[in-house]
Amino acid sequence: MKRTLIAMVAVAATLVSASADEGLQKARVVSIKEYSQGRVVFWEGRTPIFDGNPLYDITLDWQGKKYAVRYESLTGYFPRAWESGKEILVKRERGRFILYRGDEAVPAREVSPNDCVPANSPVSGSTTQQIPCE
Repeated sequence: MKRTLIAMVAVAATLVSASADEGLQKARVVSIKEYSQGRVVFWEGRTPIFDGNPLYDITLDWQGKKYAVRYESLTGYFPRAWESGKEILVKRERGRFILYRGDEAVPAREVSPNDCVPANSPVSGSTTQQIPCE
């Protein structure tokens, strides 16, 4: 009886861990754009004031399509494993990708056109922190 129970638990644990890794797929890092000043938090006239928290826009080639995702770093750290041209493990979720560095899973949301503002003028009514458009 005990052996059967132990065997059932072992099989169940194996199935759970196998299904957890099913969503992981490889993506190639195409390019990286660093925003060392961070996001615009407010404006003084026509001058943007930044938060100072670096962030990175990473272009991924995943399943034959390119996606831009934003990785945010309070310290400016950017993993070497994610350098341009390298393949990384990712999992796509609703509106974001989970990027893997070894066992660590890091969320990176997909970038939208609404994430940028003209560099010389604020967008009226905008309450979100944004980056200057290029």
